[in-house]
Amino acid sequence: MLERLFNAAWYGPWQWTWLLYPLAMLVGFITRRKRRQYLTNPPEPFSVPVIVVGNLTIGGTGKTPVVQSLVKFLQEQGYKPGIISRGYGGNLTEYPHLISDQDTSQQVGDEPFMMYQALGVPIVVDPVRARGVQCVLKNDVNVVISDDGLQHYGLHRDIEVCVVDGSRGLGNGMLMPVGPLREDRERLNDVDFILQSQSDSQDEGFDVEPVAWVNVSSGEVLALDALTINPNAVAIAGIGNPAKFARTLDQIGVNCRCQWFPDHYDYKLEDLAGFSSQILMTEKDAVKIRGFATKDMWYLQIQARLPNTFLNSVRSRLEIWESENG
Repeated sequence: MLERLFNAAWYGPWQWTWLLYPLAMLVGFITRRKRRQYLTNPPEPFSVPVIVVGNLTIGGTGKTPVVQSLVKFLQEQGYKPGIISRGYGGNLTEYPHLISDQDTSQQVGDEPFMMYQALGVPIVVDPVRARGVQCVLKNDVNVVISDDGLQHYGLHRDIEVCVVDGSRGLGNGMLMPVGPLREDRERLNDVDFILQSQSDSQDEGFDVEPVAWVNVSSGEVLALDALTINPNAVAIAGIGNPAKFARTLDQIGVNCRCQWFPDHYDYKLEDLAGFSSQILMTEKDAVKIRGFATKDMWYLQIQARLPNTFLNSVRSRLEIWESENG
């Protein structure tokens, strides 16, 4: 409920969050000071290039699909990427932690675990990002991608990518808690690349496209038009921007009741007991439900189609890094 109240103010006409303006001033002071410290006394670089993929706003922007597509592109170019993540929503107490098959999403966080299952590359969870990089470098990695971390200035970075949700933009443009911004909007002037979903720009625009339906229990894959949707089907999502999932379902002709849960929600069997037998969800939800999934639970597999100009520029930047540090 609280999350919805804030989103209504940040992205709508309800402006009650202006009452919290003194807190936004404090956030601005702290973030600007951290940024200045980073610029005047930058952290030590690593033996491999580090790419930070983050965002300026709170909530989902499509960052994780971007990371996954970027990893696949780098693999196609002959690189050996590794990922570091905060592991938000996990319950680990000892860091750094290299994700393995014995882990669960409850331990390491839903997004890192989902990427581990999808990509199979080394992924280290650690709130101290620089320490996480040192750990992942022990696993035959020659480029590191930080999933989130744009505001973690203890981490050296060679390339910064900021992902923006094209449907919501920067909201009211104010720092949290008055608005959704983690830093001043002028921070966009400093990043190397901006990727904006639902944009027509050939340089910045990218699309997150549905690919297939995957059975949560069995792993069976069906084409988008091959799954028969039950009239009583329910779509669930515990993500930062569930409205985006609803729009995607609508685009592929799926009309059903939707039930939203808080971001990073840790599902229990009883949460789904009152729904029909067919439940549709995101891949992020599926990694937490797989242990008690029934035969008619499906997640929508998606992929980010990144602009060629961006991918070619990243490759060029990495080649320059190699020539200067090889």
